Amino acid sequence: MSLYVSLFALLFILDNKSAKHAAGYGFLWGLGFFIAGIHWVAVSILDFGGLPVPVAGLLVVLLCAYLAIYPALCAYLLNRFTSHSSLLRYFIAFPAIWLITDWLRGWVMTGFPWLQFGYSQMDTPLVNYAPLLGVEGITVAVCLITASLYYAYRERKFIISAAVISVIVFSAMALQGQQWTTPQASKSIALVQGNTEQDEKWLPEKRTDILNEYLKLSLDHTDADIIIWPESAIPALEFQVKSYLDYVSELMRESNTTLITGIINYQRVDNIDEYYNAVIVLGQPQEHKNHSPINDRYYKNKLLPIGEFVPFEDLLRPIAPLFNLPMSSFQRGGEEQLNLAASNVHIATAICYEIAFNQTLVKTVTPDTGFILTVSNDAWFGTSIGPDQHLEIARMRAFEFQRPVIRSTNTGITAIYDAQGQEVGRIAQFEKAVLRAEVTPYQGTTPFNRYGNTPLLILSFLLFGAVFVHALITKKYQAKRLVSHSL
Repeated sequence: MSLYVSLFALLFILDNKSAKHAAGYGFLWGLGFFIAGIHWVAVSILDFGGLPVPVAGLLVVLLCAYLAIYPALCAYLLNRFTSHSSLLRYFIAFPAIWLITDWLRGWVMTGFPWLQFGYSQMDTPLVNYAPLLGVEGITVAVCLITASLYYAYRERKFIISAAVISVIVFSAMALQGQQWTTPQASKSIALVQGNTEQDEKWLPEKRTDILNEYLKLSLDHTDADIIIWPESAIPALEFQVKSYLDYVSELMRESNTTLITGIINYQRVDNIDEYYNAVIVLGQPQEHKNHSPINDRYYKNKLLPIGEFVPFEDLLRPIAPLFNLPMSSFQRGGEEQLNLAASNVHIATAICYEIAFNQTLVKTVTPDTGFILTVSNDAWFGTSIGPDQHLEIARMRAFEFQRPVIRSTNTGITAIYDAQGQEVGRIAQFEKAVLRAEVTPYQGTTPFNRYGNTPLLILSFLLFGAVFVHALITKKYQAKRLVSHSL
């Protein structure tokens, strides 16, 4: 409800303002919106970046100021081209322009697609649009509902607004239970949450204890089909622990179990050191290794700015310790990588931040994909709301692709969602535990899986083009009228 109130207030503030002033108000609204939503980024800057509180606060404000540019752009375009028609402004231009600017926010400079409106509707009928139009389609529905309410308030005309809201809500309800994917034989999954302290994780003297702890937690669950450890659960480069990996792989093979774990891969190519944030599969039967179209490893593609790579590295690294965070010089994996294979299930993988990029998963989730796996380490953000937001983002992928989402994390929140987006189980933050569950893989293709957000974006650009042309025609018509009156 608070989202609708906030968006309603934005439309109220923008009313009857010049395009320039609208941009300013849109920027201020966006600044407040993003500060409220992602202030938790400061936790990692303070605890691991080595910067004082005022500087950390300034950096968060600067990040939010950048993100606020996109609501400001939406406000500017809205008031620049739709000042003459309320119907055009609220029912066509506003949702179309918002979607376009939201898409730009998730694409420019690798993108930051956090806090899209659609994530707030996970437990409402609007979530039924997800397998058709993705979180973007739900965002458009939120914009249309809010615009309808404001139009009714502003114009005192209720029939059109009621009709639009009714169509959105009742069509969403009609989609309830629509199945695009089909269930397969269930698998027993064990997720290990090691709860390793972030400030101890990479200390060489702690390595053996951490490796032994993960193995100890797993040995009671070797009857599971798949055991999963979180992002960089193994606190070493892959080549440094080869004997340990071989030992674990043999243990899993003897138990007819597959283990998936996060690890850091190192390669030296053309005299250049390359590091990859990776997920690997251990214990695969020999006949399944490297069997196309599946694979036994995945390299992260969408890297987190500052945390995993530093833009303009030569310039920024000398400035402050923030730009020298551990593991902040990774290379990107390929955009379209093969699914992992485990226990005869194809698994599409997203590491941490990547789960927010649903278009990336559109490319990797195939009709044969049974699960979506995301591994993460939210220990960077302590007890903030960041891990909860991250979990909700992962949950939306279950709705969009109608497949179970398995989320394995170091300190929580570890969880499993089924193909209908309902929670199967979870481990709370900062607990050392194993989550065991029977999970049913699903295969097939949702419309969103097949087309992504492309149809909705094309429609939005066409509608904005129509709004632009209408504004030009209206301006010419008014100019002619002024000339005729002056004569």
